[in-house]
Amino acid sequence: MLLALCLVMPAMASAQTPGYLIENIEDGDTITVNIDGESRRIQLSGIDAPEDSENAKLKLDMQKKGLSKEALLEIGALATGFLKREATVGQRVTLQGDLSQRDKYGRIPAIALNQQGDSLNLLMVREGYAILLKRYPLEESFRTALEEAQQHARSSKRGLWKSHPEIMAKWSGL
Repeated sequence: MLLALCLVMPAMASAQTPGYLIENIEDGDTITVNIDGESRRIQLSGIDAPEDSENAKLKLDMQKKGLSKEALLEIGALATGFLKREATVGQRVTLQGDLSQRDKYGRIPAIALNQQGDSLNLLMVREGYAILLKRYPLEESFRTALEEAQQHARSSKRGLWKSHPEIMAKWSGL
């Protein structure tokens, strides 16, 4: 009986833990979570991380920024690697935003909070692995926090601003 209780209690606790289960870290600004039994792609709203695979966005960045595919894929892999260390598959996140909305890539834009209540969006920018994405509306206080985090990451040479400053300057347009 005690053995059965020990086996059931962790499963019950897991089912009661709030938030959504991370199923995949797609890249530095996209995760997949389980919402009501379905996999949903979440775009970490307000941020842009470099691409880590060949796709239409990578080609667009190459054309617009004048950077090589190899350079962009290198910093993209580093950004994705950082997010994978901070948000692991099987972890739960809380999502803030309208989960019925979709961006042009079919993703749900949202702020993802880890189990400690920290924004993964803000973390990626603060640690220098993503930049503020200005083209979509954001709550003013969140936009300000992202702007300040980006300025700090750049001036203190964090993450990609330290390892690849020239590439980041061109890619970010700063």
